[in-house]
Amino acid sequence: MTPLPRRRSFAYLLWLVGGFIGAHRFYLGSYLGGAGQLAFLVYGIAGLPGGRFCLMVLLPWMLFDLWWIHRRMSQLQAQRPAEEEEEETPPAAARHASRRPAPRDPAKDYDLAALAEANKLQERFVAAAEAGDWTQAVAIGEQIVAATRRVFKGPHQNLAMTLCMLGQACYQIDAFDKARASLEESLSIGRKLGMPAEDMDVARKALDLTLVGIEQRKARGATTDEQGALLNLLDDREARYRDALAQGDLKSAERLCAEAIATSRRLHGGAHRSVVLHLSSHAELCRRLRWNEKAQASADEALAVAAQLGLDDSWRRGPTNTLALLHAAAGRADEAEALYKKTIAMAVAEAGGGSSDGVVRAFNNLAFLYAESGQDAKAELCYARALVHLDKLPPGEGDAELHSDMLNNFASLFMARRDFVRARELFERSLDIQQRSCRGISSSAANAHNDLGLIAQEEGELRQALAHFKRTLLLNQICAPDHFRNIDNAQRNIDSVSIALAAVARAARMEPST
Repeated sequence: MTPLPRRRSFAYLLWLVGGFIGAHRFYLGSYLGGAGQLAFLVYGIAGLPGGRFCLMVLLPWMLFDLWWIHRRMSQLQAQRPAEEEEEETPPAAARHASRRPAPRDPAKDYDLAALAEANKLQERFVAAAEAGDWTQAVAIGEQIVAATRRVFKGPHQNLAMTLCMLGQACYQIDAFDKARASLEESLSIGRKLGMPAEDMDVARKALDLTLVGIEQRKARGATTDEQGALLNLLDDREARYRDALAQGDLKSAERLCAEAIATSRRLHGGAHRSVVLHLSSHAELCRRLRWNEKAQASADEALAVAAQLGLDDSWRRGPTNTLALLHAAAGRADEAEALYKKTIAMAVAEAGGGSSDGVVRAFNNLAFLYAESGQDAKAELCYARALVHLDKLPPGEGDAELHSDMLNNFASLFMARRDFVRARELFERSLDIQQRSCRGISSSAANAHNDLGLIAQEEGELRQALAHFKRTLLLNQICAPDHFRNIDNAQRNIDSVSIALAAVARAARMEPST
């Protein structure tokens, strides 16, 4: 009769609780070895000479038996098939039962290497989150989720919490679709497993914030994470472009505007109003940088896209005005005049027949063209119409720089005719606008003070002229320190008037008293 099979787990249990008395060796049939271990134990605890040595030998023997149990079980398992062949063939039901696999312990299915990897990644995730590097945290979180799936191979509380962690990181970088998917899966697993209410509340709150973010993204015109990322990139480029423009860094502004054009195209998949807007801005920046070919290309493209989309004149006015300025700078007065007139018609139509900064700018540009080409009568007429529209605008509103420049240009026309009364009135009105807008600290104010100084000098008001010239020098040093020519001109005017005043003072001292 075949002896009953031994169980490896029971052998190790006997080693753990009764190894010093040889229980595991008796169980596995090594009676001599079991008796030897029992003898060593009894002799060692009896206090006889050499007893301590016996106990010292027994301990490494016990450690050796960890390997010996494994080898002994392998030997016994190898002997069983040969012994079973000598027995009668069991019934079919018994054979079927013997082939049925034993139930497996789910804990033994865990991928321990993947679990160790997930634990290491968890530390890196926490470090990235604490440093505010959420992009890196999302990348690490995705690796943690993948490793956790390999470990547990199904729904598990650790997987649910890992998904919740990934969802919160995705929310931080506005990857709302990915955050929503992770958080919804986390809650689904939590409901299946009956996760603690505190953990479920964390996931629910994170999902609520994510849904709010999705709605806000839709309101801005983006429906996917990719579009949301492009929209954020576009907002960043626009903000940086405006900052560079405010600081007078036209080259950086042009580069950022070009990036905004490319981003807008990717976001909208081609032609869009945003593309027209940024192309118009890019054309004007290139014109100011005197990159005339790039400016004309951007303006022409803006007009083409606007026509493709069927946009109204308000979208075409900007690039049309830029093209007019380019023609005027190139000496093509007829082409510039035609475009300026078209710009005026667009601006008036956009204002509904009323007044606006666009109308004032259009008339000012055409008037300046006429003045430059010696057509003073036409220039005066256009400036007068610009002034009429300026008077209709609410006081203190609109583009103060534009208003001052128009008044300065109109005043210069009268000044060239030596109509100093009307010129001084317009210059002083320009200064009043600048005083309300920026406390009189601007290039437009510097130009007005310079011309007022020239008028005062012509009329013999030398002290008044000197005050205007000193103010011009100060404003040029503050507002345009790189414009050395303007600063030198102001200094020369100051020196000239100072010399004249000194001469007048000497002459007064030399006159005999009466």
